Amino acid sequence: MVHYRTHEPSGSPPMPLLRQIGHTSGHCNVRCDGCGNSRMTFYRYKCLRCLDYDLCSVCKENGVSNGLHLLEHPLQCLMDRDALELHFAGEPIPILCADSFTCPVCGEMGFSVEDLKTHCQENHIMAHTVVICPVCAAVPLSQPRHIDHITNHLMFSPSH
Repeated sequence: MVHYRTHEPSGSPPMPLLRQIGHTSGHCNVRCDGCGNSRMTFYRYKCLRCLDYDLCSVCKENGVSNGLHLLEHPLQCLMDRDALELHFAGEPIPILCADSFTCPVCGEMGFSVEDLKTHCQENHIMAHTVVICPVCAAVPLSQPRHIDHITNHLMFSPSH
Protein backbone atom coordinates (compact mmCIF):
# COMPACT_ATOMS: atom_id res chain seq x y z
CA MET A 1 0.00 0.00 0.00
CA VAL A 2 1.34 3.42 -0.93
CA HIS A 3 1.36 6.09 1.77
CA TYR A 4 0.69 9.67 0.69
CA ARG A 5 1.96 12.68 2.54
CA THR A 6 0.36 16.03 1.96
CA HIS A 7 3.77 17.72 1.64
CA GLU A 8 7.29 16.51 1.04
CA PRO A 9 9.44 17.25 4.13
CA SER A 10 12.30 18.84 2.19
CA GLY A 11 10.14 20.95 -0.11
CA SER A 12 8.35 20.08 -3.29
CA PRO A 13 9.47 17.18 -5.43
CA PRO A 14 11.18 18.07 -8.70
CA MET A 15 8.81 18.60 -11.64
CA PRO A 16 9.67 15.26 -13.36
CA LEU A 17 8.65 13.46 -10.15
CA LEU A 18 5.40 15.44 -9.96
CA ARG A 19 4.61 14.36 -13.50
CA GLN A 20 5.50 10.73 -12.71
CA ILE A 21 3.06 10.62 -9.81
CA GLY A 22 0.28 12.11 -11.87
CA HIS A 23 0.57 15.88 -11.57
CA THR A 24 0.02 17.23 -15.06
CA SER A 25 -1.36 20.34 -16.68
CA GLY A 26 -5.05 19.68 -17.00
CA HIS A 27 -6.99 16.71 -15.68
CA CYS A 28 -6.18 13.58 -17.70
CA ASN A 29 -8.96 11.29 -18.92
CA VAL A 30 -11.70 13.39 -17.31
CA ARG A 31 -14.60 14.98 -19.16
CA CYS A 32 -16.91 17.60 -17.68
CA ASP A 33 -20.32 16.04 -17.26
CA GLY A 34 -21.91 19.45 -17.68
CA CYS A 35 -20.50 20.74 -20.98
CA GLY A 36 -18.46 17.77 -22.26
CA ASN A 37 -15.13 19.63 -22.09
CA SER A 38 -12.31 17.06 -22.06
CA ARG A 39 -9.55 19.64 -21.55
CA MET A 40 -10.33 20.82 -18.03
CA THR A 41 -7.54 22.91 -16.54
CA PHE A 42 -6.76 24.27 -13.10
CA TYR A 43 -9.80 23.22 -11.05
CA ARG A 44 -12.18 20.32 -11.39
CA TYR A 45 -15.02 19.44 -9.08
CA LYS A 46 -15.59 15.75 -8.30
CA CYS A 47 -18.95 14.69 -6.94
CA LEU A 48 -18.52 12.78 -3.68
CA ARG A 49 -21.76 10.83 -4.16
CA CYS A 50 -21.87 10.01 -7.90
CA LEU A 51 -19.23 7.50 -8.97
CA ASP A 52 -18.21 9.27 -12.17
CA TYR A 53 -19.38 12.88 -12.15
CA ASP A 54 -17.01 15.80 -12.63
CA LEU A 55 -17.60 19.46 -13.45
CA CYS A 56 -15.34 22.16 -14.83
CA SER A 57 -15.19 25.50 -12.99
CA VAL A 58 -17.70 27.17 -15.32
CA CYS A 59 -20.32 24.43 -14.97
CA LYS A 60 -19.81 24.29 -11.20
CA GLU A 61 -20.29 28.06 -10.91
CA ASN A 62 -23.41 27.85 -13.10
CA GLY A 63 -24.92 25.05 -10.97
CA VAL A 64 -25.07 22.55 -13.83
CA SER A 65 -26.63 19.21 -12.94
CA ASN A 66 -27.78 16.31 -15.08
CA GLY A 67 -28.56 12.62 -14.81
CA LEU A 68 -28.64 11.28 -11.25
CA HIS A 69 -26.37 14.03 -9.90
CA LEU A 70 -28.16 16.43 -7.55
CA LEU A 71 -27.05 19.98 -6.85
CA GLU A 72 -26.90 19.28 -3.11
CA HIS A 73 -24.27 16.55 -3.57
CA PRO A 74 -20.96 17.65 -2.03
CA LEU A 75 -18.10 18.34 -4.46
CA GLN A 76 -14.34 18.04 -3.89
CA CYS A 77 -12.21 20.66 -5.63
CA LEU A 78 -9.19 19.02 -7.28
CA MET A 79 -6.27 20.99 -8.73
CA ASP A 80 -3.99 20.14 -11.63
CA ARG A 81 -0.23 20.85 -11.50
CA ASP A 82 -0.58 24.40 -12.82
CA ALA A 83 -3.25 25.24 -10.23
CA LEU A 84 -1.12 23.75 -7.45
CA GLU A 85 1.89 25.83 -8.54
CA LEU A 86 -0.24 28.97 -8.68
CA HIS A 87 -1.99 28.25 -5.39
CA PHE A 88 1.15 27.39 -3.43
CA ALA A 89 3.38 30.06 -5.10
CA GLY A 90 6.81 28.71 -4.17
CA GLU A 91 5.73 26.77 -1.08
CA PRO A 92 6.03 22.98 -1.03
CA ILE A 93 3.48 21.48 -3.41
CA PRO A 94 1.31 18.74 -1.90
CA ILE A 95 1.36 15.24 -3.34
CA LEU A 96 -2.45 15.18 -3.24
CA CYS A 97 -4.48 17.23 -5.76
CA ALA A 98 -6.25 19.16 -2.98
CA ASP A 99 -5.17 21.29 -0.06
CA SER A 100 -8.40 20.89 1.92
CA PHE A 101 -11.19 18.36 1.90
CA THR A 102 -14.99 18.33 1.79
CA CYS A 103 -17.02 16.03 4.02
CA PRO A 104 -18.81 13.65 1.65
CA VAL A 105 -21.71 13.18 4.09
CA CYS A 106 -22.69 16.76 5.04
CA GLY A 107 -20.74 18.85 2.51
CA GLU A 108 -18.84 20.92 5.09
CA MET A 109 -15.59 22.14 3.52
CA GLY A 110 -12.07 23.14 4.52
CA PHE A 111 -10.80 20.10 6.44
CA SER A 112 -7.29 18.73 6.68
CA VAL A 113 -7.14 14.93 6.53
CA GLU A 114 -6.90 14.72 10.32
CA ASP A 115 -9.70 17.24 10.84
CA LEU A 116 -11.91 15.31 8.40
CA LYS A 117 -11.31 12.13 10.41
CA THR A 118 -12.28 13.92 13.63
CA HIS A 119 -15.32 15.55 12.01
CA CYS A 120 -16.59 12.21 10.71
CA GLN A 121 -15.98 10.50 14.07
CA GLU A 122 -17.88 13.23 15.91
CA ASN A 123 -20.72 13.76 13.43
CA HIS A 124 -21.10 10.75 11.16
CA ILE A 125 -20.02 7.70 13.18
CA MET A 126 -23.31 5.94 12.39
CA ALA A 127 -23.71 7.27 8.84
CA HIS A 128 -23.94 4.66 6.13
CA THR A 129 -24.39 7.09 3.25
CA VAL A 130 -22.69 5.73 0.13
CA VAL A 131 -19.96 8.25 -0.73
CA ILE A 132 -16.58 8.69 -2.40
CA CYS A 133 -13.67 9.45 -0.08
CA PRO A 134 -12.35 12.95 -0.87
CA VAL A 135 -8.82 11.93 0.16
CA CYS A 136 -8.85 8.96 -2.23
CA ALA A 137 -10.26 11.23 -4.97
CA ALA A 138 -7.30 13.61 -4.46
CA VAL A 139 -4.69 10.92 -5.20
CA PRO A 140 -3.33 11.70 -8.68
CA LEU A 141 -4.76 9.43 -11.39
CA SER A 142 -6.88 7.55 -8.85
CA GLN A 143 -10.11 5.72 -9.61
CA PRO A 144 -11.97 6.09 -6.29
CA ARG A 145 -14.84 3.75 -5.51
CA HIS A 146 -18.01 4.01 -3.47
CA ILE A 147 -17.71 3.29 0.25
CA ASP A 148 -20.58 2.95 2.70
CA HIS A 149 -18.92 3.95 5.97
CA ILE A 150 -16.64 6.97 5.59
CA THR A 151 -15.59 7.05 9.25
CA ASN A 152 -14.26 3.49 9.23
CA HIS A 153 -12.63 4.06 5.85
CA LEU A 154 -10.79 7.17 7.04
CA MET A 155 -9.75 5.61 10.34
CA PHE A 156 -8.52 2.28 9.04
CA SER A 157 -7.18 3.02 5.58
CA PRO A 158 -3.37 2.87 5.81
CA SER A 159 -2.88 5.71 3.31
CA HIS A 160 -4.96 8.17 5.35
